[in-house]
Amino acid sequence: MNKEPAFLEFSGVSEARGQLNYLEGLKDIPFEVKRVYWLTEVPDQQVRGGHAHKTGEQVIVCTNGIIEAVLDDGKGRVLNYTLDKPNQGLYIPAMWWGKMLFSRGAQLLGLASDEFSEEDYIRNKEDFNGAV
Repeated sequence: MNKEPAFLEFSGVSEARGQLNYLEGLKDIPFEVKRVYWLTEVPDQQVRGGHAHKTGEQVIVCTNGIIEAVLDDGKGRVLNYTLDKPNQGLYIPAMWWGKMLFSRGAQLLGLASDEFSEEDYIRNKEDFNGAV
């Protein structure tokens, strides 16, 4: 089955004291979370990512600022997403090359389907293009 990247909307409560958002396991994202990571203090206009995962799936959430995500399927299709809402995540299936451009102060929360394994990463774009 060919999975596609997609925005996911998360539940939440917004009030004078702030905004609370949440997600619940397999109810709100299409996999069991085995790893959580976050990126903070990324310099303005810094690019992160630049890799694909062989089997790992991810959901990324911009909890602050703006992150521009560019996803490439290696077959000529490039999709652009703007993450700027903390109640919205971007689902990234396995075998999509991704890179993210951070605005000043942007923060990313990542949820992954797999524990960290360097073997799951494809870090060379030509190797990725040859694998799809």
